[in-house]
Amino acid sequence: SGWVSPRATSVSLTSEQRAEMKVFEEALRKCFLKEGNDMLMWERHLITKGVSHMHYQLLPVAPRFIESAFENVIGAGKRNKLNFQKISDESEVKAMGNSPFIRIRFGNEQPSYLAKVDPHAEMKFLFPLVRRSIADAIGQPGRANWKRCLTDKQDETRLTDAVKAKFEKFEPQFDDDDDDDE
Repeated sequence: SGWVSPRATSVSLTSEQRAEMKVFEEALRKCFLKEGNDMLMWERHLITKGVSHMHYQLLPVAPRFIESAFENVIGAGKRNKLNFQKISDESEVKAMGNSPFIRIRFGNEQPSYLAKVDPHAEMKFLFPLVRRSIADAIGQPGRANWKRCLTDKQDETRLTDAVKAKFEKFEPQFDDDDDDDE
């Protein structure tokens, strides 16, 4: 399907690519649930100096932190003039077009919330907004800065292998018929 390529925003995905993403989201949700965690999703599409920056992340979070993480993001959003609105479906995200936005969904089976970002806002404060809010809610503020999460290659390989092993039984299998035709 050719979906593994850089995208400015999820809005630019085809319906087939979006469907594949949903399959992986559901697989991760089941994997996280087996570990006793809810799934927290956030996406941001911000534009600086004419360049789009898209980030889409799914995180396992203990259920006891979901409400405070949500409240932290909403509060940080208000302080930064972001008005998160509950949305009913993906069409509201697609309607954003190339406009900057932040979308969140905290907890399994919960609705998504969308905030349109003023294109003239100070983006350096908005880039870490969700990550900082989540890190504070789970009591690990140091995790807000991704540079503090860096490890050496050996530890990173060990962690990657552990995640792969946990996800293996949930990983979706797709027919690769398209490759056979060439």
